[in-house]
Amino acid sequence: MNRKLLTLIVVVSIACPAMGAKVKSFCEYGTGVALELSGEAGLWQQTWRGKAWEWWDCEAAPNVGFLSNNVVGLLQTWHTGPPDIDWTLMVVHIPLAGQLTLTAFGDMSSEDGAGQITGDFEGVFVADGLAAHAVVDEEAGTITIPFGAAVEPGPDGLIYVTETTGKFKSIQAVGPWEWHVNGTVTLARIEGMDLQLNILAALSTPALILGAREEIVLAGSYYRSSP
Repeated sequence: MNRKLLTLIVVVSIACPAMGAKVKSFCEYGTGVALELSGEAGLWQQTWRGKAWEWWDCEAAPNVGFLSNNVVGLLQTWHTGPPDIDWTLMVVHIPLAGQLTLTAFGDMSSEDGAGQITGDFEGVFVADGLAAHAVVDEEAGTITIPFGAAVEPGPDGLIYVTETTGKFKSIQAVGPWEWHVNGTVTLARIEGMDLQLNILAALSTPALILGAREEIVLAGSYYRSSP
């Protein structure tokens, strides 16, 4: 069965018995840094904050968040297919799958104690590979290109929550949660090489990918189950 259809069925089935539990919507804001980024996979670490990003208009009403400064996220991704390149606009699409783990650190017996949320990730890495849009620092030997919301609107991925523990145990996801990012990738500038060819070569060569940072929005709905 199609996963989106299955998700819809699950949402309908859990919404009915949960009518006594109020559904809450949220937009959580974080920052991510690539610990590893290669031509085949990525490992991103996130920290979370309360302040909204200017590029995101949160429509959650009310906005009932549950992440805080003591929560660390880790997103492991891997490619599920070859890159798809729009050769006119030089926009690169790379299909991804992965797993997100959000971990709160603390005393399990306290209100702000430990706990985890884990979920499967399905998405697409969308980067602007057009040389005219890149920022080149010849002295530093780097090329910086944007990816995510600055290139295309819409969620960059969906999170299908699979398990909640500790302080998050009562959280029950309503449908998949949306994963939005707005970031930059820094690539190595190869002296003498055509800039456009340099960018395309670097995106598929791990040694030429120097790092990446992103702003994140995690948005969706949930309800709290009874103990």
